[in-house]
Parts: sequence; structure tokens; C-alpha cells
Amino acid sequence: MSLDEQLYRLPLIGWIIKRLYSYFKKNTAITDLMHVAAGLGIGFLIVGGTLTLWGIFALAIGVLGHVYAFIKGEK
Repeated sequence: MSLDEQLYRLPLIGWIIKRLYSYFKKNTAITDLMHVAAGLGIGFLIVGGTLTLWGIFALAIGVLGHVYAFIKGEK
């Protein structure tokens, strides 16, 4: 049994992971950009100062990307 299949069996969130992965497998470039934006957002928020607004913006891109992937993923 692969790691993906084990994640799909998790109670309460397994179906969410399966739906996200169905989109992520087909759109790797968008997935990479979304995760880079989320990582930069977290980093900018940790640094703070003048980068806080950019951190919120980048983190929002990452979160909205996951919402979009969930909506577009196969059921």
C-alpha cells in the first residue's frame, strides 16, 4: 500500500486529500507555485516588519490555491 493510499484512508480528511491530489497530479506547475507562495508567505510573516503585508498576500495565494484545487479536483 502506497503512502497516498494510506492518506486516503484517514478518517474525516481522507476524501479531502484524495480530491486535492487528483488535481495536484495533473497540474504540477500550479501546485509548485502555490506551495512556494505559501512558504514565502509564512517566511515573510515570521520576519515581519515591512514584509508582513506581502506575507499575508502570499499566504492568501497559497490558501486560495488549495481551495481552487479542492473545487476542481475529481470526486
